[in-house]
Amino acid sequence: MEYPHWYVPFLTAPMLIPLVAIPHVVVAQLAVGGGFLLADLTRRAYQASDPGLLAYLRRFARFFILLTVVFGAVTGVGIWWTIGLTSPEATSALIHVFVFGWATEWVFFVLELVSAFAFYYLWDRLPPREHVALGWIYAFSAWMSLVLITGITAFMLTSGSWTPEKSFFVAFFNPSFVPQVLIRTGGSLAIAALGIGLHATFHANGAWKDRLVRWVSRWALGGMVCIGLGTLGYLLILPDHARLNMVRAPMLLVMTALNFGVTLVVIAALALGYIAGHRWVTPPSAVLLFMAGVLAITTGEFIREGSRKPYQVEGYILSPGVRVSDVPLYHERGFIDQTPWLALYLRQRWPDLDRPDRWTDEQRVRIGEAIFRYHCAGCHALTGYNGIRPIIRPWTPELIREAVRHLHRTNPAMPPWLGNEAEREALAHYLIRLQEASAGSAAP
Repeated sequence: MEYPHWYVPFLTAPMLIPLVAIPHVVVAQLAVGGGFLLADLTRRAYQASDPGLLAYLRRFARFFILLTVVFGAVTGVGIWWTIGLTSPEATSALIHVFVFGWATEWVFFVLELVSAFAFYYLWDRLPPREHVALGWIYAFSAWMSLVLITGITAFMLTSGSWTPEKSFFVAFFNPSFVPQVLIRTGGSLAIAALGIGLHATFHANGAWKDRLVRWVSRWALGGMVCIGLGTLGYLLILPDHARLNMVRAPMLLVMTALNFGVTLVVIAALALGYIAGHRWVTPPSAVLLFMAGVLAITTGEFIREGSRKPYQVEGYILSPGVRVSDVPLYHERGFIDQTPWLALYLRQRWPDLDRPDRWTDEQRVRIGEAIFRYHCAGCHALTGYNGIRPIIRPWTPELIREAVRHLHRTNPAMPPWLGNEAEREALAHYLIRLQEASAGSAAP
C-alpha cells in the first residue's frame, strides 16, 4: 500500500463514491440514451414536417445539453477526485492497465461535446439530412464512451484470465464486458425515455406529444430487452465470491429486490405508453416513473460495487488496497512495515515500534486504531454506514480476537488478515476498547 489513507468519519469509501458517482451515472446514461432518441425523433419530425415537434425537440436539446455536458463534466471530475483519495491503489492500477482505453475514451468524449454543441447551435443552419447526421454522430460517440468505461469498470468485478503480463485487450474484453454493456445500454434508453416523458409533461399538449410518447416507449422497451439479456449473462458469469455476497448480504438482497420491482413497474409503464400514447402521462406519474428509473440505476450500481468484496479489482487488489501477490510479504514482514505512510506516522510517535514486547496496553490500542484505518476503514466507518461499533457491540473479547484471526472466514466479503501476530493483537485491543465503550453507552 503505497498511498496514505484518507479517513472519512461516518462515511466509508463504498458510500462516499456513490454519493458522487451515482448522479453522474444517471446523467451519463441519460446522455447516451438521449442521443439515440434525439437523433431518431428529429429524423421523424423532419420526415413528418412537424413544426410543433421540431420546436419542442429544440427546447429539449438545449436543456439536455446543459444538463449532460455541464453537470456530467463536473461530476465526472468529482468521481476522479473521490476515487483517487479513497481507492488510490485501484485507481492507479486502472490508469496503468487501461492507458489506451482512457485515451480512446477522451477522443470520443471530445467528439461527443463538439457534435452535441453543433447539433443544437446549427439547428436552423443545416439541411435536415446533415442535422440528423450530427445527432447520430453524437449518439454513437456517447455510446462509445459508455462502452469504453464499462469495459474498465467491468474488469473490476471480473478480471477473468488477465494477469499483469497480459495485454490491454485481455483486461478490457473481460467476462462481464458484454453483459454490462447490454445492461447499461438498455438502462440508458429507458432512463432517456422516462426523462423525455417527464420533460414533455410540462409543455403544452399537441398532436406531436402522442407520437413522441409512443416512439420513446418503443426505444425504451427495446432497452428493457437489452437489460434482460444482459442480466441473464451477468448472473451466469458472476464469480463465486460475488454470487455469495449477493445471497448472504442483507443490503444486497434488499437492493436486488428493489431493482427487480422497479424494473417491472417501468416495463409496465413503457408498454402502456406505447399502447395508449401520452394520455396517461401526467406530471405526478412522470416524476414517479423517472424516480423509479433512477432507483433502478442506483440499486444496480450498488449491487455491482457491493458484490466485488473483498476485492477492489477481482483477484488483483484487495479492499484495503493491497495486491493479492503481495499478501505473503505482509504476513512475513508485517502490515506496518509494508505500509510506508502508516509506518512513518507510528514511528514518529513511538521510536520502539519495532519492539512489540515493549508496547503498553495504551500503545497497542493507539497502534490498533491506526491499523484499523488502513486495513478496515475502506469498508467500515466507526458509526454510520457499515459501522464497526454496532457490529461488535454484542461480541465478547474472545470473539473479537477470533474474528480478527480469521477475517475472511468471519465474513467472506472481508479480506484475509494482512499483518503479523503483534499487529493482530493491537487491532483486537482497539476493537475491544471500542466494544467496551459501545456496550457501556448502550447499558441502561
